[in-house]
Amino acid sequence: MKKREFVVVFVLFWAMMVIIGCASNSGSTTSASKSTTQAGTSSQSASKANPDIPEWYLNPPEDPDYIYGIGTAKMQNADRTRRAAEHRARTSLAFQLNAYVKAMEVDYGKEAGTTNNVAVVELFENVDRQLAVASLNGASISKRFVAKDGTQYALISYPKNSAKATAKGVIENAASKAATIQKDIALKAMDEAFAEISKPQPVDVGE
Repeated sequence: MKKREFVVVFVLFWAMMVIIGCASNSGSTTSASKSTTQAGTSSQSASKANPDIPEWYLNPPEDPDYIYGIGTAKMQNADRTRRAAEHRARTSLAFQLNAYVKAMEVDYGKEAGTTNNVAVVELFENVDRQLAVASLNGASISKRFVAKDGTQYALISYPKNSAKATAKGVIENAASKAATIQKDIALKAMDEAFAEISKPQPVDVGE
């Protein structure tokens, strides 16, 4: 009980100090409040410090229905820069899709008890490969941005339902040919993996 009272008193004391600091408009703050402010506004600060960077690049959209990729580039001319930015955005998207497949494989292994079976290994390799191919045609550029210095940014999106349809087709086809593949478990792992929302990261690759 004494420990709980001490915690309550400490929290109230800390809150009071924050209020007093705000009221006095003092330029000094505690290191704890500085850390909190910096963590909560890091992306906003970066955007203000560099207004030529689009907000959607610093904070990519989080949508349960889409998978995103982001890319940026600066080449010798505008056309090459645009192509490079798009290519990097598609590569970023491919990384997201690969992460989903890895999550599927892990979940499948937990349920089925193994992923060492040759047919199972080939299944997830094929899912990964087919998703990469399908996204080339199914993904589209959602946004572009050209900075004053010529740097270009691209945001690409791919419907999650399209990705799931591709993965489902691969799983059902593989299960019809290999009895060692447990289709229901694989489909459940797919649904659980794609239920997550992943945040795209920029990648540094060539044009």
